[in-house]
Amino acid sequence: MPGRGSLSLTGRVDVLRASERELLAEVDRLKREERYILLKVRQARDQVRYYESLLSLLRRDWGKTPGLSDLIRRLG
Repeated sequence: MPGRGSLSLTGRVDVLRASERELLAEVDRLKREERYILLKVRQARDQVRYYESLLSLLRRDWGKTPGLSDLIRRLG
């Protein structure tokens, strides 16, 4: 098998083109992964906002004396 230094100019061009294709495929894969991670981060932030609003409601509800209708609703 000939060493890397003995490749013809055409052979080197072919090697470089193959490397370029591999790198472009890797760039595409990383872009898809980035979009997926950004989506997951956005979904996590939405969940945090949702649970923070529930926690706020719970704190507000605990801060007041429940009325009769609240007690009946919770028992029912």
